[in-house]
Amino acid sequence: MKNILAILLIMFVAVSCKKTTNDDISFLSTSAIPKDLTADVVVATSGIVTITPKATGAGFFNIYFGDNSAAPGVVQPGKSITHGYSEGNYTIKVVAKNLTGDSIVLSKPITVITSQTLVDFETPATTYSAIIFGGASFDKIANTQSSGINTSANVGRMIKGSPTATSEVWGGLTMNMSAQMVFSSQRKIKMKVFSNRVGAKLTFKLEAPSAGSTTETNVTTTVANAWEELTFVMDPSVIGRTFGGFSVFYELGIAGNGSANFTVLFDDIKLLP
Repeated sequence: MKNILAILLIMFVAVSCKKTTNDDISFLSTSAIPKDLTADVVVATSGIVTITPKATGAGFFNIYFGDNSAAPGVVQPGKSITHGYSEGNYTIKVVAKNLTGDSIVLSKPITVITSQTLVDFETPATTYSAIIFGGASFDKIANTQSSGINTSANVGRMIKGSPTATSEVWGGLTMNMSAQMVFSSQRKIKMKVFSNRVGAKLTFKLEAPSAGSTTETNVTTTVANAWEELTFVMDPSVIGRTFGGFSVFYELGIAGNGSANFTVLFDDIKLLP
């Protein structure tokens, strides 16, 4: 009798432990559509942008960066994503989705600035007097060539020599700034210039270094009678050093006579550290 009871107990347990399968996923259809979508966006001067999306009822987020990225980023709730940008204006699109694919969308315009404006002749903070030497002259003037990439109100003009007195071959100008130039990895200076010909040489020289010697770089113009932006890539030795000013030379090595061939307009000098 005792053995019979034991067998019946084992059979009962086996039946009770029978595996069952529940394929009913209808609960997903009741998943709430995401709402209250926001995104915290932090833009660093390095060009790195951190995006932290938030929404009620979101299972995940797709981030469309608004540049040339082929695929969106995917972010889980409570997490962030970073993305590198060049300087410019962009619109980030944030899509919050639930488990069934319902979604809401948020667009966030951003401006990425990776440069520091040193001189633009528009405000007292970005306008400096010039120390001229070697027979050069300088003045701040209204932008008589307002077009293309430069429609700002004011520009700088440097003339090397005059019809009655030729300049020294090293004639130019120096500007000492209140803000220090600090270089890291890019070590670039950008400057808009207007010259009457292709192939004119501009020299940008860093002055007042915190340590070591000064350094200079030459770039030639590529268009005539139009504004263009030249990029001066400074020597790697500038990394980690600061500079308190700069000098600009036009056709260094040639004596100027004050003609159009020795006249240059310049504007919007920027540091890309």
